Amino acid sequence: MALYRTDAVVLGHRNLGEADKVLTLFSPDKGKIHVVARGVRRPRSPILAGTQLFCYSNFLILENKSLDSVSQCEIKESFFRIRQSLEAVAYGLYFAELLRASTPLEDKNKQLFDFFLKTMYLLQESENPEVLSRIYEIKLLALNGFTPELFRCVNCGKKNFDIIYFSPSMGGILCRDCIEKDKKAINITTDTLNVMRKMLTKTYEELEDIEIKEYTKQQLQEILELFIEYHIDKKLKTTQFIKDVQSFHS
Repeated sequence: MALYRTDAVVLGHRNLGEADKVLTLFSPDKGKIHVVARGVRRPRSPILAGTQLFCYSNFLILENKSLDSVSQCEIKESFFRIRQSLEAVAYGLYFAELLRASTPLEDKNKQLFDFFLKTMYLLQESENPEVLSRIYEIKLLALNGFTPELFRCVNCGKKNFDIIYFSPSMGGILCRDCIEKDKKAINITTDTLNVMRKMLTKTYEELEDIEIKEYTKQQLQEILELFIEYHIDKKLKTTQFIKDVQSFHS
């Protein structure tokens, strides 16, 4: 049985037996993988620290016929500051769940890995994780092949709009003349469309000082949540956790 090394972020875990865990890792050269961390639930386990949720670690992994197993791991970044804020934890869990849900197993994507890792570093410092999450959603969808059409009507190709609709099922904006193609499409403002365009095309650094009106934030949350649910075909559990945390702090 062969050994291999890989850097990876811990996206999730579940208990196995009395002392083991099955980890979901995301790696630049392996993609999303499941591995067993044997004995990790014992207090003195040498791999306990590096296998915590959100940890970015270097793993030495033993190949097996079923699940590969962690032999060693060394922490590169623990993201401990995320754990110091309940709100940051909620968004970290959401970012990890969305990546797990939208990414197939063993699909190598270094660009996506680098993007996710950068997002986690930004979350650790962020004073506005809600806006960060909207940028993350739209860019993650684009990296996974679900880029929304935001510059012309997804049905007829028209570029100028007096009234704008967003269709989660058709994957973009619709003009007034094409609303019959999806009667569930949501009427959005020009401001919402412009913000989405910026989030899609600009870098995190260029969006650092972006200002978004409260109504636009609400509209972005609504349409992106529906867009995500349509394309990954499931409702994410962590979205409700974020709402609960926001309600607790309001």
